[in-house]
Amino acid sequence: MAERADKKSDAGDSKGGEKDGGGKSGSGAGGLLAKTPVLLAGVMLIEAVVLFAGFKFVAGGPRHADAADVKGEHGEGGGDAASKAAAAEKDKKPVEIPLVDFRATNKSRGRTLWVDVSIFVVTRGENEDKVRKAIKEREALIKDRVSTIIRQSDPEKLSGGSEPGLETLRRQVKYQLDEIVGEGMIDEVLVPRCIPLPAE
Repeated sequence: MAERADKKSDAGDSKGGEKDGGGKSGSGAGGLLAKTPVLLAGVMLIEAVVLFAGFKFVAGGPRHADAADVKGEHGEGGGDAASKAAAAEKDKKPVEIPLVDFRATNKSRGRTLWVDVSIFVVTRGENEDKVRKAIKEREALIKDRVSTIIRQSDPEKLSGGSEPGLETLRRQVKYQLDEIVGEGMIDEVLVPRCIPLPAE
């Protein structure tokens, strides 16, 4: 009988355990619902940390400012950067250089005309010194080529009658200058004065 009592007590314990387990599972479900807001808050906190770290990584965070940078912004110091910017701007800026200013003759239609001409060339600032030097060194050759162009030209084109912009004269002078000064050094040829005058 004692064995039966032990078995009953063991069976009672297992039944009681089921009751307690059932009671624990009931209280466990209530505990899970009670813990959900805490878990949700934890997940949101982790998301906030990840987002904050991501924004810091993408934006780069606060930057360290050097004293030279701060002075450069207020007009003090930073001269090296300002001088480089000014030099770069000067290199891009077009420069007008006088080429010739003289009178040439034209006898192509049987009449002698004096053509009073003034020609300038436009180049970039970075090429200014090279172009000025080449013009000075080859001055006689340039005058010879320009006067040859004028002597061979139709007086109607030189007077602006058929070509108000003197396109043919500009194109021919630029071609000759590309040969003398160098290809790509001259951007444009300007002819502010081209006046054919009768020689008589």
